[in-house]
Amino acid sequence: MRAKRLWALWLAGLGGLGGLLAACGSGSLVINLDVYSFLKGTGKDTVPFVVLLPGTIDTSSAPQLLRLLGAGSSIVDSVIIAGTANLRDSLGTGTLAFKLYLAADAAGTRLPGALALSVPAKAVSPGTTVVDTIACPPRPSSCLLLSNATSLFTRDSVWARVAVTASNTGAGPFAGKLALSSLLLTVVMSPKLF
Repeated sequence: MRAKRLWALWLAGLGGLGGLLAACGSGSLVINLDVYSFLKGTGKDTVPFVVLLPGTIDTSSAPQLLRLLGAGSSIVDSVIIAGTANLRDSLGTGTLAFKLYLAADAAGTRLPGALALSVPAKAVSPGTTVVDTIACPPRPSSCLLLSNATSLFTRDSVWARVAVTASNTGAGPFAGKLALSSLLLTVVMSPKLF
């Protein structure tokens, strides 16, 4: 019991950092990580694309370092994802799919195994903006959260890269951009006190 009180006091001392909530009754630690706040205004929240011929390309922003509080030996129970992205079609027709890569270092976000989240593609048409909802509860239905990413949240930092898969389904060029407008990761952990 004393260990739980010390844990709660430690968390209370971090209250000024924001984004951290302890559910002491259940023994869980909940960390809210606002990924968008790290990306906003850096240019890494927007991914332009151009697909000149019918076909598919993957393109992305540069990796961004996300500072975490580091939960050490805690066990990650689940990661809940919520966010939105604006899919802007400037020219042509096709589909766009949002992807999120997470890794321990910047170079690692370029590896296929760093894919942490893939949202199904949405159709877009010229001159329109489609608001894509990014939602991934612990039991995903509309998107896929890959388990290889969960252990990264026990670290004091993680690298993220926002990507888009653009598929040109028309006869002419397909161009536009994906603009992230929110992305929140809620990490639920079971802390190890000893």
